Amino acid sequence: MIQILENIDKWTCEYKKCGARCCTPGIQLTVADIKRISELGYSPEDFLEFDENEQIFRIKGIEGRCYFRGEKLECTIRDNEPIVCRLLPFKIVEVSYSDEPIMRLKPVVDCPGEGHGKKIDKKKIEADATRFLHENQKLIRDIKKKGKKGVLEEL
Repeated sequence: MIQILENIDKWTCEYKKCGARCCTPGIQLTVADIKRISELGYSPEDFLEFDENEQIFRIKGIEGRCYFRGEKLECTIRDNEPIVCRLLPFKIVEVSYSDEPIMRLKPVVDCPGEGHGKKIDKKKIEADATRFLHENQKLIRDIKKKGKKGVLEEL
């Protein structure tokens, strides 16, 4: 189940106005994200780190910014961005896995693109969020079963 806690009607990414605040290190990745990015010619060792505490994969940072943020603040993998980035202007505030996985999304605070651009397609946001939940559940199971190294070897 996907819960959007606050509504936003329109949005466009105004990354130059805010200095690409959302493009930070530590963005959570699914295995599908890692595969898609690797197919672009990037080596997982270059852009990937494993959070031992949370048992998840994240994008490495370079000087406090996302590995894939370009010099002009642009996303260098825009058409292949991680699912978490596709959820913008919403960010994940809570995920719980029980009988039915639940994800709660909240708008990014003080985003200059809020209220501008195209109408937000909530069905697409919900579909991407649901895909993230399912892919992340599979990743959690695979890490428990195969370990981090085993998961990476399958990429």
